[in-house]
Amino acid sequence: MTYLDPEIYNDLARVYGSMTRHVIRLLYMPCRRYYIRVNTLRIEPGDLIDLLREKYGIKAYQDRYVPEAIYINIEGPFKIPLVDKRIVVDKPAAESIMLGANVYAPGVMEVDDFRKGDEVNVVAPNGRVVALAIAKVDSRHARRLDRGLVAETIISEYKAPPISELDEYHEGLFYPQSLPAMIVSRILEPRPGELILDCCAAPGGKTTHMIQLSRGLAKIFSIDRSYGKALKIIENICRLRLPRNIHIHVGDARYIHEDVPMIRADKALIDPPCTALGVRPKVYIDKTYKDALNNHNYQIQFIRSACKVLKEGGILVYSTCTITFIENELTALKAVKELRLRPVEIDVPYAKKVYYDDIVLYRFDPLINDMNGYCIAVFKKI
Repeated sequence: MTYLDPEIYNDLARVYGSMTRHVIRLLYMPCRRYYIRVNTLRIEPGDLIDLLREKYGIKAYQDRYVPEAIYINIEGPFKIPLVDKRIVVDKPAAESIMLGANVYAPGVMEVDDFRKGDEVNVVAPNGRVVALAIAKVDSRHARRLDRGLVAETIISEYKAPPISELDEYHEGLFYPQSLPAMIVSRILEPRPGELILDCCAAPGGKTTHMIQLSRGLAKIFSIDRSYGKALKIIENICRLRLPRNIHIHVGDARYIHEDVPMIRADKALIDPPCTALGVRPKVYIDKTYKDALNNHNYQIQFIRSACKVLKEGGILVYSTCTITFIENELTALKAVKELRLRPVEIDVPYAKKVYYDDIVLYRFDPLINDMNGYCIAVFKKI
């Protein structure tokens, strides 16, 4: 286990106690199941499962609780042969390459001298070897590239199918998404005619899922803070070929009550920036307690603003892809203490129901069904 900020460790220990070190070890490994969400407006889950098996030999299975969710088993770990040439990539690239992705120029930080066709080790910034690859360009070329393929991965630490390279991905038949993230949209249960506010919506996973679940009959108001993020939402709606009963607003969702005060939402989703400690696998953890504290203060601002445009009796769902105490229990508790919100107790598949003070949360973590770390809280405005 690599270095971890002691204050972050102590925060996690408030959740996991004696199991904290074990949970942290699991964060360095992928979940055994890689999930995708079937676009049921275009194809049935069983038909996509058959198509993947017949066309690519990919064995996919339907989830038992979420019918539009199918999963593929991750293979590994594999032993990676060591060679005398390296490509050092950044953390996000390393975490993709360790699952079998190829090496592309944007993620490359530095390279040793090598020729096209040489075997090279792909290395994370902390020295962890994540793959063996074949160079597709020489090192001189690699140093000058700002886009394009640098090396093709032949042996990675783990192996997931190249989902985003399949024709069916580009045809909009599915969307790669974690199972807990899919469950969030199912909890919201978008219905025809409802106005649903989706804050921090990019790249559009939950927005597109809510369109799908309501068959385009719910009105989705999605907001994110930059044009680039808004374009990501639009790209995914277009790729999935979804009905467009949606408004995309570029702005800071902490001020939605000031920017668009006329909104009266039936439901609201807050999926704010977080430390993302639950996303697996990791090559190392570089988040500090200060990061988590800053996020906590940031997160409550989104909830405050959404509450001001949420109708009385409306439902607000707060979710994060992290496992810290401060960004989950403490943020949810602060929301209840400061705002007219009442926790809602429901049954959530795969989640552990956690009670703390006046709140109840639904936690997914590596100890339960080998999940990504994720947390959901559900509130009703009173």
